[in-house]
Amino acid sequence: MALFPGKRIVLTTDTTMMSSYHGGVMLGFAAIMPRAALPEWIFNNLFCPPAPALEDGSAAIAPCGMRKVEAALLESGFTRDEVMVAHPLHLDRAIGRETRIVGITHDDPLGKIALRQIEDIIGRGPPFNRSRFMELLDHPLIRKHRPSVVLGGNGAWEALGEKVGVDHIYLGEGESDFPEICRQIIREESVPRVLRGSAVPGERIPVNRGATIGGIVEIGRGCWRGCAFCSPTMRSVRHRPMENILKDVQVNLDCGQEDIILHSEDVFSYGSRGMKPDERRMLELVSEVKRLGPKTVDFSHLSLASIHHNQGLLREISRIVGIGSDQSHMSAWIGIETGSCRILKMHMPQKALPGEIENWQGIVRDCYRLFDQESWLPVASLVLGLPGEGAEDVIRTTELVESLMDYTGLMLPLFFTTIAETRLGGTRGFSKADALPEHWHLVGLCLEYNLKHLKRLHRFYRERMTAGPLVHAALTGVNLIADVALNKYLKRMKRGEPPN
Repeated sequence: MALFPGKRIVLTTDTTMMSSYHGGVMLGFAAIMPRAALPEWIFNNLFCPPAPALEDGSAAIAPCGMRKVEAALLESGFTRDEVMVAHPLHLDRAIGRETRIVGITHDDPLGKIALRQIEDIIGRGPPFNRSRFMELLDHPLIRKHRPSVVLGGNGAWEALGEKVGVDHIYLGEGESDFPEICRQIIREESVPRVLRGSAVPGERIPVNRGATIGGIVEIGRGCWRGCAFCSPTMRSVRHRPMENILKDVQVNLDCGQEDIILHSEDVFSYGSRGMKPDERRMLELVSEVKRLGPKTVDFSHLSLASIHHNQGLLREISRIVGIGSDQSHMSAWIGIETGSCRILKMHMPQKALPGEIENWQGIVRDCYRLFDQESWLPVASLVLGLPGEGAEDVIRTTELVESLMDYTGLMLPLFFTTIAETRLGGTRGFSKADALPEHWHLVGLCLEYNLKHLKRLHRFYRERMTAGPLVHAALTGVNLIADVALNKYLKRMKRGEPPN
């Protein structure tokens, strides 16, 4: 029997990224946990079960960015016989002697973005995402056939200066230049190790050819607020034509996805050319998506300032989506980042616009009251240890979090990590050794907040999850165990001490 020749271009990622998450994308946060702290069978069955695979070994659902690259390759002239979005557990049906390129998309391949400090803080070794990524690079078929490995995606910068088994690091947008880079590699031309893709006009962001994880549908790119530590602010603002957005929604629905997440850096900015949202276009977009018949609609990211100054828009979106009738709630990721106006002025001077920075805490509290009234669940990030932050700045953030304790959501404290290609890209990151007692107290408070609301969040998210009763019962058990297991760390940190 002839040996399998393989696809010329294989797009894939590890199982922490290529997961269904049981329909609850928040379960993916378990990938940042140290591998030694969570048994493999619990991780694989409860948090990050592998995405379904099709008969040919391709992935039934894949990260949205990978789907965009797939579509760009096909639109540029490559054929289905040459390009495959491969399931990481079925690479034997994708990689062979004729495979020239393995393109890996990843958001956090080395665990630097999302809480790498956990590894240092609790001393239990590397996280699942880094371990699984390194295992993928060491896959026997990659070692045997030695295709060019190209790492792309939001976390590709993590490999800069690291000795990992990738041949090329692709920074920037893949739809623009990646197809030509593939042709150069196939022609065996000299290609630099670090590549930078140029921005793609909104109308040229292609329509997906397959379903995305979480039903994510991209509506635009870029952010004008200019926060110094954030990579999306380095991208120009663009919006996709509504026709193409709706095609992406329909692709997901046709492939069996029931829940849709509209994605951009600030969904309220869709169609706008300035600070004020274009309410007509926003409401038209949500109405047209709703008309296609998804079970639920969510947003990926929202700016608190945009919400605060357009509260009627959020209420009208809640009405169109049918919160309380067609779905129990909506959710979105928001960036609180800090409660200190001084730190805002240093690193995020446009974050409160069109409001005043001095009103930031009031803006946040008003938004949380609105979320509570309209049944929105915020997933909020805080950035600890930004350059120049002192004890008083941390206390301001702690006071703000304390005022939000009764509102349901998640609060994620992130130690500042230097991200390449940002305005703070040349500065040193924040580590356990830099943490003040005030930082530990704040982390402990966030842990207390999350444990307080975790059970209610689980009840809300069941609406979107595909898991059966046994998995839900097990997750409920994990929540109860977490209350007990994490309590000793919580008490220690709230005293201003490190957890170990």
